[in-house]
Amino acid sequence: MERYQLAKLVEWAGTLRTRKRMQKLVYLLQAAGCPLNARFVLHHFGPYSFEVAKLSDEMHAAELFEESEEDNYVGRAFNYGLSPKGRNWVREMEAGPAGKKRAKAISTWKQRVDELLKLDVRVLEVAATILAFKRESKDWDQALDKACRFKKLDPKDALAKTALELARKTV
Repeated sequence: MERYQLAKLVEWAGTLRTRKRMQKLVYLLQAAGCPLNARFVLHHFGPYSFEVAKLSDEMHAAELFEESEEDNYVGRAFNYGLSPKGRNWVREMEAGPAGKKRAKAISTWKQRVDELLKLDVRVLEVAATILAFKRESKDWDQALDKACRFKKLDPKDALAKTALELARKTV
């Protein structure tokens, strides 16, 4: 994943609330065909990319992202927004011919990003986990069953059904 791509996702979000949401947003976009090229592993909270985590940390250290912390149900959550330096950097990136081409390419995903940002992060987490298991099993029922066992969730639960619908819509 490139800095510019992550910066655009954060720009579109205004404030991208929680690292978990960032991870699931990237995973679901990539599963839908967005060429983000991040590698993911299955983690306790579903698919996780060390690359995305490292990139967000680098962008914060480079003062392209502003990071804020808040308490949540599991401890601390980190939220990200573009800093003034980050906004200028994005504008500079998009100013030239190559940048305009990159901006046009990623802009085709903005509507999808907006839709995903409106969803509860737990739905994103379970949907991404279902998709991770779907890659192994190739069968939706098996993927749902494995994901629900992994997440300790009843497959008949409304959350599981909503997540399955999102997962199916994604690919």
